Amino acid sequence: MKVWNPINNQKFETFSYLPPLTDSQISKQVDMIIAKGLSPCLEFAAPENSFTANDNTVRFSGTSAGYYDNRYWTMWKLPMFGCTDASQVLREIAECRSAYPKAYVRLAAFDSVKQVQVISFLVQRPASGGWSMAAVTGEKEMKVWNPINNQKFETFSYLPPLTDSQISKQVDMIIAKGLSPCLEFAAPENSFTANDNTVRFSGTSAGYYDNRYWTMWKLPMFGCTDASQVLREIAECRSSYPKAYVRLAAFDSVKQVQVISFLVQRP
Repeated sequence: MKVWNPINNQKFETFSYLPPLTDSQISKQVDMIIAKGLSPCLEFAAPENSFTANDNTVRFSGTSAGYYDNRYWTMWKLPMFGCTDASQVLREIAECRSAYPKAYVRLAAFDSVKQVQVISFLVQRPASGGWSMAAVTGEKEMKVWNPINNQKFETFSYLPPLTDSQISKQVDMIIAKGLSPCLEFAAPENSFTANDNTVRFSGTSAGYYDNRYWTMWKLPMFGCTDASQVLREIAECRSSYPKAYVRLAAFDSVKQVQVISFLVQRP
């Protein structure tokens, strides 16, 4: 098992050259991850989207540090911050395997100081010929994104639509932090990344991605001190564009960047 046969024999990281790890062996790796103060995280991908290939990759133009095709897989729930027991990770692995038996599943670990992924290895390899990743249980308790015909936005879009009361609490937080609220809207066909609805920019642009910018509703609400002001604008925008996505953003005047964004209307 020291020599790699390159003929129809794609591999991943070092452990993928060994037989599949048992749960006991995975548990020992998780113990090491926890001992180093790292945060475990699970990711999964269909076989056809897990390797680098010209026919299954949407490429970004320009230079991006650390970029390579299909580097990012779909995340299973959130990273397990504060995890102290390997059994917690093994339970999530079992649930992910059950939901996506035909997908590759890998366990990653993040370093909160270096702000990078420092460990990654497979914990499930689909059977040969299994080229479909359809979930056997659908969307799991709204905590896991089923990527089959199921596009999402930011974190809150995985939850049921926010009520005005819940939005108001978010606006209170935005105001308390000294941020400026702002509303944006977009037609459904222009709100997601796609080759047929995007005007692409050439060259390098930090943080650029297709359809990042939506149409602004009026001006940012500089000096806003009351959540009711924002709710009135949301209601007016919803009334004017009932078939559009509407999102509430917040800008930091010191960092000069958008730091918060979430949907307040889904058509």
